Amino acid sequence: MNNIERKIDSLFDSYEKTKLYKDYISVKEQLENNKEIMNIINDIKRLQKIATNNHDLLVEKEIKKLYSKLESYPLYQSYLILKDEINDELFQIKEIFDKYFNEILKINL
Repeated sequence: MNNIERKIDSLFDSYEKTKLYKDYISVKEQLENNKEIMNIINDIKRLQKIATNNHDLLVEKEIKKLYSKLESYPLYQSYLILKDEINDELFQIKEIFDKYFNEILKINL
């Protein structure tokens, strides 16, 4: 079992060296260091908690307004695109693992 874990760790170590992953980490760090964007994100999170508890239409309208403002930042748009690409690749990797393990467990009659 340890051998399998080492190989999986090695696989993800290799993945972390890809251009896509490095670009994602870079944009994510830039985003986290951008106070203006982070303030908007934090305001959205705060208002979402309020909206969850009382379903206030004015709060929901303010959340939509903040999302529109957030989406106007090219840095945030880049982050979303890269995040989607990473998620797609990781899903594909998961599917390959699922297929592989299902084949191993398949009973041939």
